[in-house]
Parts: sequence; C-alpha cells; structure tokens
Amino acid sequence: MIKRNEKGGAVLAAILVTLLIAAAGTTALFVTGQKAIADTKPAGTSQQVITDSSSSKSDSDSSSAEKPEEEKKVYPEKAEGYENISTKGLTCKSGILYDVDNNDIMAGLNYDKKIYPASLTKMLTLLVAVENIDSLDKTYTFKSKDIDPLIEDNASRAGFEAGEKVTMKDLLYSSILVSGADGTVGLANSVAGSEKAFVKLMNDKIKELGLTGTEFVNASGLHSKNHYSTAQDIALITKACLENTTCKKILTAGSYTTSKTKLHPKGIELTSIVISRINGYFIDTNGDNKADAKIVGGKTGFTDEAGYTLSTICKRGNHYYICVTTKSKSDLKAVEDQIAIYEKYLPKVK
Repeated sequence: MIKRNEKGGAVLAAILVTLLIAAAGTTALFVTGQKAIADTKPAGTSQQVITDSSSSKSDSDSSSAEKPEEEKKVYPEKAEGYENISTKGLTCKSGILYDVDNNDIMAGLNYDKKIYPASLTKMLTLLVAVENIDSLDKTYTFKSKDIDPLIEDNASRAGFEAGEKVTMKDLLYSSILVSGADGTVGLANSVAGSEKAFVKLMNDKIKELGLTGTEFVNASGLHSKNHYSTAQDIALITKACLENTTCKKILTAGSYTTSKTKLHPKGIELTSIVISRINGYFIDTNGDNKADAKIVGGKTGFTDEAGYTLSTICKRGNHYYICVTTKSKSDLKAVEDQIAIYEKYLPKVK
C-alpha cells in the first residue's frame, strides 16, 4: 500500500510537472509568438510596427542630417551619338569636340590624358585677371625686370617696353590676341603683386571649376613638367571664359589697338592669331561646299614639348561648340585638324 501510494504520488507529481511545463510553454508562446509570426508574415501584407515616436524622430533627423549633398556635375558626359575621333589624316595626339550648350562630348581622342597646354594657359590667366580687376582703365608700368627675362626666353610679346604705362584692357587683349607674355606678366604683377601669387589664384580657380587634371606653375604657359592639363579641362576653361562677358569679347575679337603712350604714340595694333590662321577656311558638314558653321575665336599655343595646341570657339546659329587639339605638327596643321573634326563630328545640317 505504501509503495503503491508512493508510486501513485510520483505519477501524480509527474503529471503535475508535465502540466506546469506545458502551461509555461503556452505562456512563452503567447509572449514570444508575435515576433515569430511577424517575421514569417507573407510579403505584401500589412503589419503594424510599434516604435518609440521620440526615438523615431531622432533617428529620422539624424539620417536626414547625415545624408550627403548630391555632388555637382563638373565634367560633361558623352553625347548619345559620341564617336571616337579617327586619327586618319590628323596630326594631333589628343582632341575633343564639346557641345557647350548641351554639356556633351560629341567626339574625343585621349581627351582626358595629360598634355602640355603651352599658351592655352593664357585663357585661365584672362579669366582670373578679369575676375580680380576693379577697372579696365587701371594702369601698370613695366620695369626692365619684367621685359628682360621674356626676351631671354624668346617668349612671344605684344611689344610693351620698360617704363611704359599700360591699361589693364591693353594687357588683357595683348595676352590673348597675340599671346603676349608681357601682357600676362603685367596682369600677374598688377593683380597679385607677383606671378607666383597670381598662379596661386589660378590654381584656386582650377579647384573652383572642379578640374582634376590641371595644375599650372606660371601665367604664360612656358614649359614645365609640372605645368599640365588635359584637352577636356582646356575645353571647360574655354567654356568658363565664354560665360564671362569681358572674356568672351576678348577671345572672339579680331583685332585691337592699345592705348597711345609716349613709347607707342599710335598704340600697338594687335591682330588675333586665331582669326588670322583660320582665314580662308570654312566648315562644311554636308559636302555642299558652303559654310555651315564659323570659328569665331579661341587661343593658340606652342612650345617644343607641347607641339601646336589650339582651342577654338565655333558658332552655328545660336549654338556654341568648342574644339581643343594638342600636339599637332604645325600651326596650319592644327587648324586643319580642327576643321576636319568639326566637319566630321558636328551634327549634319539637313
């Protein structure tokens, strides 16, 4: 009897323990089951999520504050009909045809590769000077230390002489139209006190424009291995000049006469090198022997290391294009390279 009672009590105890475990399991299911069900709920069904509203707001604000601003687009993209520039019949080693108004590259050849720009540099000199000059009538008086090194370096000059007082306007036009290094020296000294200080302004402008393939060490483009750019960057510098009214007027001028001085009583007559070189050429895109577009200005450059560099501004109707070529074999070949690029890769006239 006692044994049977002990056995029966054990069985009863076991049953009670089993019931307690089952109850505990059921309770646990009620407590934890919501998450398990939510995790396996079919996609597309609605489910309510309960969150701490203050925590949610804080997380949202933090996420919004930390979201980076969209990067400003600097470099153009290839146009839908972009083509690689064929080198057949060309002498240039890099080039780009840029649609200014649509910010598209229409055709290209090594356009993002390092090049030596030579006097194409002076377009940035023009832009920086114009942006930092208070008055075009302000004057600068040349010194022997300005002129003598240019003569020794056989640099191109407009013809200003030591002791001559020249206006900023004269310096700007002389720097571009005849690629006068005397003009760039006068601008650099007048604007920044020295060429070194002016070059810092130039490189600051390069950063402002967002250009990553360019660095300059002088204002004129005299050769240095540390003075470089790309055809694409030069096109964008040309575009920046076009967007400045004064720079655009100078880059597209055919001629200019400097102010009268004691050393030059009649002034100095300046004729655009670009306009002179393209005289007699025209752009015919559809083969009817008629001009479809016109080169209206630009800038030339040359050093032994750079070869013949050229940036031109082309206008068709009210639409602007820019072509940059580098390392052509001669000054006329540079023009012919560009004419060929314009004729082949500009949109055809219907």
